[in-house]
Amino acid sequence: MKRILVITILVLTSFQTTYAQEVSADELKLLFENPNKVWWVRHYKGLVNDMHDVAVVLGFDGEVYHGYATYLRSKTRFQLYGKAGTQFKLYEIDESGKVSGILRGSLSPQLLKASWRNYQNTVGVSMRLVKAPANDSELTKCGHNKWTKNYIGSYMSKPTRLLLQHYTEGEYKGLFYIAHENKTYQVEGTQKESEDRVYLHLINEKNEKKGRLDCRDIGTIQVDCTLRNDEGIFSSQLTNKQTVNTQGIELLDYTIVMDVTYPSIKGQDNFNAIVYQQYDKWLKKNRTQTVKEKRKTKENPDNRVTMRAYGWYDIEYLSSKYVSLRLNYVDNWSDYEEIVWTYDLESQKTVQPEDLFLADSDYADFIRDYIINILKKQPDYKDEDYSKWVEKENFEFFSLRHEGINFSTKYNPIYGARDVTVPYYKLRPYLKKVIY
Repeated sequence: MKRILVITILVLTSFQTTYAQEVSADELKLLFENPNKVWWVRHYKGLVNDMHDVAVVLGFDGEVYHGYATYLRSKTRFQLYGKAGTQFKLYEIDESGKVSGILRGSLSPQLLKASWRNYQNTVGVSMRLVKAPANDSELTKCGHNKWTKNYIGSYMSKPTRLLLQHYTEGEYKGLFYIAHENKTYQVEGTQKESEDRVYLHLINEKNEKKGRLDCRDIGTIQVDCTLRNDEGIFSSQLTNKQTVNTQGIELLDYTIVMDVTYPSIKGQDNFNAIVYQQYDKWLKKNRTQTVKEKRKTKENPDNRVTMRAYGWYDIEYLSSKYVSLRLNYVDNWSDYEEIVWTYDLESQKTVQPEDLFLADSDYADFIRDYIINILKKQPDYKDEDYSKWVEKENFEFFSLRHEGINFSTKYNPIYGARDVTVPYYKLRPYLKKVIY
């Protein structure tokens, strides 16, 4: 008869508790029919969704796997069980003995890589764990491998700028400005584990791919890039001039998955404090909500990670003078939120429209007319509901670009967000000063 080791799962209502006792190899072997026939016991540690620390201890006797997975921040623990086969598959078993999730992936002595889904197959996350010491319970700073870098180089004998954000494992996004065209493209791309390059696709305002930027040694001070577009193939070297570090806060337990990342600029304490205040306000609201929900939510497979909240940031402009920032918040108990603002790093204050535009210059009417005229030329405008929505929007958000000022709407669940960049040469009669 199997002997089952009973572990008490600690349920959290805050981020700080003592660490649950580590399961030793000898204790784990007690889960098997014959502990003496266990081939191996391994310890792994890594991240869920590149954010949440998890430790796994796993044993194998040639026929079945037994183990435990512990989320290190919340100290929540699950038992693992699986049978040997062509596919690596483990069942996650909660404290009551019910299957609450399934892991599928690959396993080696050095690496456990899997996708996890709840038993209802409605929520999924990725897991990447590496071999670790048995007593390694140290928490990873979840922003440690994430950053935004401001690269400067040249293209067609004119300046080019790549504002690139590494926001999760192997995933990149940002903005690429080409002075030769006086235009900014969105970029996004992926770095595969087996390759030393990042392939960034250039995307225009119509969401069309208009070229590709192939980069080596991404994240270093100097990056070798090859631009491929309709004009040909061009090689250049980009140099990093500024780095914005990423900070993060996360929690993952039985019913909650919550994580936020936010930027931090060295030497800009006032900016960093304002940013943190925004996230802290959101976190406090969500902590209040999750504590309330936990009081009436039972820990059973139907409620596995049913409370979800995420916050992240996008830097849309960065120079020695200004930073334009977009903060995003989404959860499954309230509306999507976002904050867009530009900050003056020299005077250390938030930039308001009246700081940029001449009073009594009718700049707002000009900007709105310009935006509507641009959007009318796009195919979406033929949709009557879309055109009515655009007409009602005031494009209240603005951020800087190298060629102009970008104005955008709030996020719409049907149409997303719409944005238009008004060039500086069009805005010059309305601006107080040159800001680019």
